Amino acid sequence: MAGPMPKQDSTHQDPEKPKKASKRHLALGVGTLLALIAAYVYKQGGKEELLNVIRETLLSLQSLRNYGALGWVIFVVVFIAQLTVCLPGTMVVDVALGNIYGPLSCAVLGTAASVLAKTISALVSLFLGRLFGQALGLEFPAALQRHMAAVQKRPLKALFLARLAPISTGVKNYALSLLPPEDVPLLPYTLAVLAANLIVTTGVCILGAGADNLVDALDQVMSSSH
Repeated sequence: MAGPMPKQDSTHQDPEKPKKASKRHLALGVGTLLALIAAYVYKQGGKEELLNVIRETLLSLQSLRNYGALGWVIFVVVFIAQLTVCLPGTMVVDVALGNIYGPLSCAVLGTAASVLAKTISALVSLFLGRLFGQALGLEFPAALQRHMAAVQKRPLKALFLARLAPISTGVKNYALSLLPPEDVPLLPYTLAVLAANLIVTTGVCILGAGADNLVDALDQVMSSSH
């Protein structure tokens, strides 16, 4: 006859549960903070006011050209931060880079700075989205679904077309992180980001280089976006 079943220790807990709960709380905290920042920005004047702030910031940042390579690196880091937190004005910054670094070197310096910043931001957002996306309850946007039908058979082509989709850079960065990791292999994704950004960015930088000065370049692109 079997003896009485031993009682389980009620204090015993699955070690994975606290980790999952902590991760969920952290994700919710980050999401709440970003939502509060976005709400404050729009309360103060919305997207137009934010673009004006970006415009004034770029006018002050044009002095970075005088600092050579260090100024170029600082510009890249600032642009990475802007893209990673999904602030608008990507095209405005591209136009500024083209104008600040001049018509002769914009294809090398301005475009290189923009493409590098966008690529690094895309990879950072991929990591952050995979870390926090599910906990925040984010869903893959329907606007990108049709580009992903062949992602398992032709990942480079599918990811390249997804990167060219006419939606904001930040949305694309985080949206693709919601796919299973096997559907977004790192090397094809990086190449797709580089190729798509190179195609789009070069023309915008050249457009900015054609303006007489940075004020005219920024006013031209901002007036066309209204």
